[in-house]
This record gives sequence, structure tokens and C-alpha cells, in this order.
Amino acid sequence: MISLIMPLLFTLALALAFTPSTPHVEFKSLPAEPLKKTDPRSPRELKGKVILVDFWASWCEPCKEALPHYNRLYKKYKDQGLIIMGINEDEDSKERDLFLKTHVLDFPIYTDKEKAMVQNFKVQALPSLFVFDRNMKAVALYRGFSPEKLESLEKKIQDLLNK
Repeated sequence: MISLIMPLLFTLALALAFTPSTPHVEFKSLPAEPLKKTDPRSPRELKGKVILVDFWASWCEPCKEALPHYNRLYKKYKDQGLIIMGINEDEDSKERDLFLKTHVLDFPIYTDKEKAMVQNFKVQALPSLFVFDRNMKAVALYRGFSPEKLESLEKKIQDLLNK
């Protein structure tokens, strides 16, 4: 009996690992510092947009793999109302700055020196990408990165922008 249940449990666990979940967070404020003064600073500026909040660090290999894909999505959908906010979790700003010099990202990047965003969003692993609809309601959470997740994310973005 156990030999029959184990493959089923493994399949279920695998499916859950690759399925976006709905996070239990509310986007109220952005207690992080923008690297550029032109970055959005208040929820009022974000209302009516589809928002992706990506927690990343320069030492995180899956983060580095995901960021160029997120940048492509931003360029493709920004005129339709997509905003991506990168929340950098590097302890050393020199490492972050060096990474950003060699990897140009068009979406706003914020620093989270006090780790307020990580705590507010209850981030458990990097990368973590939170998706918010036009009403600033959390609708999905993607942990880690894979091509399958990217396909799911782009479909989610298209669906939310078309609502």
C-alpha cells in the first residue's frame, strides 16, 4: 500500500512546488529605498496597475537567471500597465551595484536595508515573485525560477492586464 501512495505523494508535492500559490500579503506601502528618485513610492501611484514584486540578490543564481526574463516581460507589457519592482536583498551594496552595472534592468530596483519588505511579505526563499492585480490584491506567488514558471507567469500577466 505504501509503495502505491509514495509515488502519488511525490507527484502531488512536485505539482505544488511548480504551481503558483496565492500569498497572504497586502500591498500597503513600499518601506524600501529606491535606487533612482523616479521610482514609484506610494500605493496611490501603483493603483490600477498589474504589479510584480521580485525579491532577489546578486549571489542568488536562480535570481540572476530570472531577472533578464522579467526585464523582457517588463518591456513587453509596461505600456499595458505592468509594473515590476525588484527588491534587492544583498547585504553588500557593492555587490548589488556591480551586478546592476553588468546587468541592465529597466524596471525599478529598491533596496531593503532594514529587511522590512522581506518581513512584510514573509519571504521564505529567493527568488520570490509576488503578483498583484489592478486592485493591489495578491493573486500569485512564484518561488524559485524555471521556464515552466515563466510561461505560467506570462499567461497570468496577460490575463490580469486584460481584465
